[in-house]
Amino acid sequence: MKSDRHVFFFPTLALPVDEGWQIEVHAWCCRLRSHRVVIPVVREAFGFTRARLNAIEKQTFAERARWMFADNTRGHAITVTAGGETFVLGKTRPNGRLRTTITVKAPPEDFDIHCLAPEGLSVFSDIDDTIRVSHVQDRAALLRGTFVEPFRSVPGMAALYRSWSDGGAQFHYLSATPWQLYVPIAAFLDSDGFPKGTFHLRDFRWHDRSFFNVLASADRYKRRNIEPLLQRLPRRRFVLVGDSGQRDPEVFGDLARRFPRQVRRIFIRDVGRSSVARYDAAFAGLDRRSWRVFTDPGALPRNLNE
Repeated sequence: MKSDRHVFFFPTLALPVDEGWQIEVHAWCCRLRSHRVVIPVVREAFGFTRARLNAIEKQTFAERARWMFADNTRGHAITVTAGGETFVLGKTRPNGRLRTTITVKAPPEDFDIHCLAPEGLSVFSDIDDTIRVSHVQDRAALLRGTFVEPFRSVPGMAALYRSWSDGGAQFHYLSATPWQLYVPIAAFLDSDGFPKGTFHLRDFRWHDRSFFNVLASADRYKRRNIEPLLQRLPRRRFVLVGDSGQRDPEVFGDLARRFPRQVRRIFIRDVGRSSVARYDAAFAGLDRRSWRVFTDPGALPRNLNE
């Protein structure tokens, strides 16, 4: 591989099968462009002007823009060694990524792999405006928060998630943020003390649609990531955590009605402009004790097994 190329293996799931564990391998091969090439392009695309950014904001902008505008490397062959076996995974697609599965008797320790047993507890957590202050409904604030400002966590959420993790919960982070920004997003969650987990971000190509629309709409995407695990692990329990800024109440409520034995609890962070009638409709038919709307994470249970 050339020195300016990077290959990332995203945190992934391992699910039980008769032969051992099936690992979902997700890799990305890319080349980072120079700041001088990227920054003018991004400024024009998002309406930022250099004069409006201070020194720290300019540096943050430059770092995140490089990731967002990285050149995807297609046709790169990837081979991995896991569990004492060598697997030829194939070649990266035009978007620079490769997705496939391998089966091993025991998951290797040198990969960021999260093994999900048939029974246990999983937390599917939205990121934007649930654990990170994002202002998804405000286009200008969303773009500034994504590219210019330091990422800020919702106060109290990291401590709450750590208590759930200490109780045995495993985490799966959902976001409409494109995969290109995985590195800064993952670094933020790690530095703020959120538990390790798998990531479920959005596929995005610049010529497909506007960046804002990709971030602002994630209903189908969230269903596509949550529902397969509900189907595949019928004895496992799930907790869904989201916010009222998008359609998390409606999506989660529908999943809970369809999978009542698995979706045990729903927590929705209220970010304003939602009525009691909305929540009553979203969670119609569900046990009132199974869902809760909150503004203060301190009001949520520290132990999910109670």
